[in-house]
Amino acid sequence: MPKKRKSRRNKKQKHSLGFFLLIILILAALSIYSYKTNPEFKAQVDELVSVFKEPQITQIPQISNKDEAETEANNIEDKENEQTGKQAAPQKTKKSAEKFVSLPENLEIPVCPGSHGESDHQIRHFKHYSICYRESYEQAEWSAYCLTEEELVKNAKRSDDFRSDPEISTGSATPADYKKSGYDRGHLSPAADFAFDEEAMSETFYMSNMSPQAGSLNRGIWKDLESQVRVWAAEFGRVYVVSGPILEKSASEYKSIGENGVTVPEFYYKVILAPLYEDEKDKATPQDAKEIIATGYIFPNEKCEGSLDDYAVSVDEVEKRTKLDFFSLLEDTAENEVEAKPGRYGVSP
Repeated sequence: MPKKRKSRRNKKQKHSLGFFLLIILILAALSIYSYKTNPEFKAQVDELVSVFKEPQITQIPQISNKDEAETEANNIEDKENEQTGKQAAPQKTKKSAEKFVSLPENLEIPVCPGSHGESDHQIRHFKHYSICYRESYEQAEWSAYCLTEEELVKNAKRSDDFRSDPEISTGSATPADYKKSGYDRGHLSPAADFAFDEEAMSETFYMSNMSPQAGSLNRGIWKDLESQVRVWAAEFGRVYVVSGPILEKSASEYKSIGENGVTVPEFYYKVILAPLYEDEKDKATPQDAKEIIATGYIFPNEKCEGSLDDYAVSVDEVEKRTKLDFFSLLEDTAENEVEAKPGRYGVSP
């Protein structure tokens, strides 16, 4: 009898365990079904599971270069300054530290109607200087060159080979036009500035580089200024020079000389620009400079008393009188500033 009761108890336990497993399977099946069909239930399960996952380690990106490192250091310093109330020191930028005035090639050549191919303006380039010839006046309205201190050597004697310029399409003035006129064959670009080379000097004696000047001007203060330009070339390393007559009236309103009717100007001008190099290293790269200075001069075509300073004007003033645009290749701000006042930016002897 006891043995039979034990057998019944075992059967009852087996039935209970089976029923319990069945319930678990049903619940599991319901859970899987809900996970697949119920988005809200799925989100709750995913959130619960993520808690038990191993947390991931986020790496801090390393600063890859010097500039980023400096930026990070400046940010930390700024935060510290904000907390302490200390004012931060001004930051220097590479751009401002390296800012120089560019001096492009052909800076000395002004802009005139001839630059756009207009008639009565023939631009002629010699080996070491350039002009713009005006047929109606039988002379150049400007003659321009750059003179360097290396060129201040005397390798050639004055040639005095005055001659017509065969490259002027309409024909230039001739030496005969000046004969017994009472006026000098006044150089616009002076021969003495080209004594470094025989050919260079000879080219200054083309009649296209001459203008009728009163002897008292040509051999007086005009010559003094030419000499001073060479002094400045030695002092500053180089100078950019433009000279010419002020032709502000029609040719018929002027006195003329010679068979070709060479106009006798009433005024002459000269404008000069010089670089101010920071040091010898700056001077070794002449295509730019730390600063620049410029000035202009206007002289009547007669004997001029007083000093060069008495005739100094701004480059802007010369531009107004001549309708030319000098040193136009400069950056606009630099050009406007340097051409404004001879007193502030000018060169004085």
